[in-house]
Amino acid sequence: MALLRRWSLILSALVLGGGSLSAASTRGEQRAYDVAAADFQHEIWSLAETEFDQFRTGYPNSTNLAAAVLYQAEARYKLGQFTNAITLLSTNCDKAGPLADAYHYWIGEVQFQTRDFTSAAATFVSLARDYPESSLRLRAAVVAAAAYARLSDWRRHDALLEDPDGVFQQAAQRDPTNELVVNGWLSLENSKFQQRDFSGAAAVYEQLTNQWQTFNQLQQCQGAYLFYRAKMELEDFAAALVAATNLVRIASSPTNQEWLATSWASQGAALEQMDRPPEEAIQAWRNNLTNAPVAQEHEAIFRIAELEIVHGQFTNAEVTLTNFLAQFPEANSADIALLTAGELHLKDYTAQPGAANQLSAARDCFDQFLRGFTNSPLMGKAHLDRGWCEWLAGDTTNSLADFQAAVNLLKLLPPSEDLAVARFKMGDAFLAQNDFTNALENYRAVLEDFTNFPAVARALGDRALYQSLRANLQLTNYDDASNELAQILEKFPASNLAPGSELLYGEGLAAAKNQLPARAAFQQFLTLFPDSPLRPEVEFAIARACELDQNWPDAIAGYRGWLKDFPTNGLRPQVDYALALANSRAGNETNAFELFTNFVAQHPANQQLTPLAQWWLADHFFGLGVANYADAEKNYKLVYQNFPTNGLAYPAQMMAGRAAVARQDYKGANNYFRTLELDTNCPTDLQVQAAFAHGDALMWMNSTVTNDPLHNFSEATNEFASIIQLNPTNEAAARAWGEIGDCYLQLAGYDAATNAYAQVLSTNAQADISLRSQAQVGTGTALEKKAALASGDDRNALLNLALENYRDVFDSQYGKILRGEETADPFWVQKAGLATARLEESLQEWAPALDYYRDLTNAWPSLQTALGNKIEAIVREHPGAGKN
Repeated sequence: MALLRRWSLILSALVLGGGSLSAASTRGEQRAYDVAAADFQHEIWSLAETEFDQFRTGYPNSTNLAAAVLYQAEARYKLGQFTNAITLLSTNCDKAGPLADAYHYWIGEVQFQTRDFTSAAATFVSLARDYPESSLRLRAAVVAAAAYARLSDWRRHDALLEDPDGVFQQAAQRDPTNELVVNGWLSLENSKFQQRDFSGAAAVYEQLTNQWQTFNQLQQCQGAYLFYRAKMELEDFAAALVAATNLVRIASSPTNQEWLATSWASQGAALEQMDRPPEEAIQAWRNNLTNAPVAQEHEAIFRIAELEIVHGQFTNAEVTLTNFLAQFPEANSADIALLTAGELHLKDYTAQPGAANQLSAARDCFDQFLRGFTNSPLMGKAHLDRGWCEWLAGDTTNSLADFQAAVNLLKLLPPSEDLAVARFKMGDAFLAQNDFTNALENYRAVLEDFTNFPAVARALGDRALYQSLRANLQLTNYDDASNELAQILEKFPASNLAPGSELLYGEGLAAAKNQLPARAAFQQFLTLFPDSPLRPEVEFAIARACELDQNWPDAIAGYRGWLKDFPTNGLRPQVDYALALANSRAGNETNAFELFTNFVAQHPANQQLTPLAQWWLADHFFGLGVANYADAEKNYKLVYQNFPTNGLAYPAQMMAGRAAVARQDYKGANNYFRTLELDTNCPTDLQVQAAFAHGDALMWMNSTVTNDPLHNFSEATNEFASIIQLNPTNEAAARAWGEIGDCYLQLAGYDAATNAYAQVLSTNAQADISLRSQAQVGTGTALEKKAALASGDDRNALLNLALENYRDVFDSQYGKILRGEETADPFWVQKAGLATARLEESLQEWAPALDYYRDLTNAWPSLQTALGNKIEAIVREHPGAGKN
């Protein structure tokens, strides 16, 4: 627009060229006017504005008044007083006289400057239409086109410049070398390019070459560069190379460094696309290694090294960057070279993710950069790149820190695509850490803060919406998720994320048991994307939605329909498994058994689902009882033998042992349990379970030691003791002490038994009411057995202690010995009650015995038959016992 605004000099010449526009009524008036005009010519805007204001006040009837108003308005424009300039012109239009078109023009100029392009375009169009004799008509038409260009209103732009009867085309016929005409053609060339009418842009350029010699250097560069880009888009690379070579010649004489750098870059890019030796493109790019602007120098180093890598010249690429850094360590572009080296390593890693050395080399470059170039404007980019390294290495914590640092630094610079990427990756890092709220904040920044960067919307718009959708589903913000899905479908219908977004939304609703809207989403998917490769996944999701509703018939029908429609799809194992499981949950055990059996046969190597199917078969056999325990054991073994790294491997080994116990193969069972106990990788809780099971199996199996039928109980105490060593203070230890007490009871070690039970009662705060009840009943039993070996007062004392332990447990049903919110364990309450009644009866304490028997039959009517005779006998034989 600078070229278009030179018209004020022309106006000055007209106004100051003599008395052609006015004649001063007095000598003082003329002098005041001339002084103000001279200050204006010398660009003393503030003084000129004041002097013209004083002139208007002092000489309101002067014939120079219209010119004075115009000058004052332009001075205000130069001072940035745009509103005042428009007000001055608008309120004096009736006094403009022959300068009315100029008033009109300057109103449009102020509107353009204040970015009111709609009003500016309307003002300039009306000037060209309403002032047919004005010398400003052509300028107005060209500036109006520029305003339409700013609005991207290419239809009106082209209509204005292409109208054969319009101001521009008429001027182009009369004076094709006019600077305004040239600028108009250049604007039209750009318009065609922006509308992706690349052939049209090239055609405009060809027309411009007729008056090429009259163009200034900038105009020639603009025209040739757009022609080059159009030919590149048309993939006419030979013509593009000619255009780029022409651009080099134009920018070289005289040297315009910025355009020259663009020219060499254009030539290098064109050569890259052609079947030419890579050295030619490399040589073109090398011209930008010195004296080029920073951005072009960075690009040149990157492209040279990249070309060398692409063509297998890896040593050359390394030398290119290493030599540059060695030769110019203090060069302004040393930071660029180091950053580029890191980016090349990073790019090579992304192309070959197995090349971990490339990722490490990239990280080293970025670390070195951040240590050595702390004042570089590329610090933000370096943090962004290092964040990528950490992200690719799976380090979300450090990657988040680097992405945050990148955002903080890049925000200090003009808005850029790198800042958008850094915000996006911050969102990804937060999302990976399940911080969905902060993830959303960053994705929204990408969507809302970069509207002036179309490239950001193209590259990240659909991704940011998709990730926002994911985050909102996790936060159960279903309204926001629905809005994001709608935006994806509206703004990015061709994105490969659009079908996935619809599927994700439906799955999120289904997981939240919002089945009706979930099914609506899936149905919308089938309507919008009937041929999508994700269709099998959607059909699968529809069947799963039925399953989540526990609508087993529809789920089963859906899975069977899926298998018919997509028999070779990669999801087949999942659907086969889902069909089998749905049959199981629907109670179709026979069908489920057949389907799971087929699954194992058809998908023997599926690491995720086959262990589950095998486990189902094992559980199925286990549930069938005695005759099937061997098959259960066999299937549990297959789980851990075929899938030793699966999470079910250790539990399957445990269940194989339990199946062996169930069929009374105690020796075989203990082999399973011992293997688990000795495996240092086995989860601790499972090792504890194995030790308990091992100890129990030892107690159940026959002794293998001659003349020592109770030997296994001694071995069992060792197993339980090992649990206590590993877990001295938790509930497992309390349970183990109880088991040890039971073993000593069998071994007739009554003091050792009561000591073990005492550990449960007094030294382990983790023992629950069931374990404590078991210990007290066991203590009572041990004391009774010990009393049988004693006599006199010792015997009575032991029996009374036994009674106290039994009574404590029986009375727990009324709250005794309970802690906090505990409730009594009915099994041990009954067992303690029976032991108490029996012992009272043996001590001939008939009344208490009768009370306990009655309490037991009241609490457990099922005992009425067993205890009724006892109650009747005591009442009959001891009539006094039944009296209160």
